[in-house]
Amino acid sequence: MFLNNSMRLVPFAFYSPYENMAIDEYLVEYYEKTRRPVLRLYSWRPAGISIGKNQDAQGDIDLEKCAAASVAVVRRMTGGGAIYHKNELTYSITCSEKDISDGVLTVKETFEKLNAFIIGMYSKFGFKAAYSKDVFPSGVSHGQRAPLCYAANEEYDIIINSKKIGGNAQMRKKDIIFQHGSIPLENNKEAPGFCRGDVASSNYTSLNELTGREIGEDEAAANLMAAFMEEFGVDLRREPLGMDEKRGVVGLLTAKYAMNNWNLKKIK
Repeated sequence: MFLNNSMRLVPFAFYSPYENMAIDEYLVEYYEKTRRPVLRLYSWRPAGISIGKNQDAQGDIDLEKCAAASVAVVRRMTGGGAIYHKNELTYSITCSEKDISDGVLTVKETFEKLNAFIIGMYSKFGFKAAYSKDVFPSGVSHGQRAPLCYAANEEYDIIINSKKIGGNAQMRKKDIIFQHGSIPLENNKEAPGFCRGDVASSNYTSLNELTGREIGEDEAAANLMAAFMEEFGVDLRREPLGMDEKRGVVGLLTAKYAMNNWNLKKIK
């Protein structure tokens, strides 16, 4: 449960890959100034690939194929493997340890606490979801690196019917916790083709595959917000980005997220 019983909601909207990552970083700056927790919902238009902060773009991603297909590649401020963002609902949470606990939490404990609402969201679609560590206590190598996020397993990845669904990543800045993650509506079978090497995996699923029908972003967002409020006992106060905030986002966009120096730089 959040110790603060109200939280800002930046409502669902489509943005470009570069804009999405700039907005997420802006919300960390916003939290530093206001100490107001924020939940944001969004999607990607056009589709794009986000890579982890320390990922080798040129080694893991076929940049020539991405350019030929007009697929943007943007570097996140969080770690982990690449995600091809298409036909999905994405969320981000900005808060601090003090917002979610009156004690000290490890990184793993914050994942367990913050990911609980996602399990609740999937239950609203009629599915029993669980953490990978509970489904595969042995026999799966948790934490093994892979160029594509969906081809790897972490302890707090979410599993339905023995398959991984979505992915989540965190960034810490002093006491601030920033987490974002994807809720896949459809399997993007073309995703492995944008990565170098053999990253094909059948060990992932999506809402459309599970339900056997087409789930839209609005339906997924409604269930996600309901599960979030139920899990954390908060009121979500709808507050879109204002004009001054949009100017701050543009500053991050033009100085960082739209620049190849940030997105495609070689990792030393």
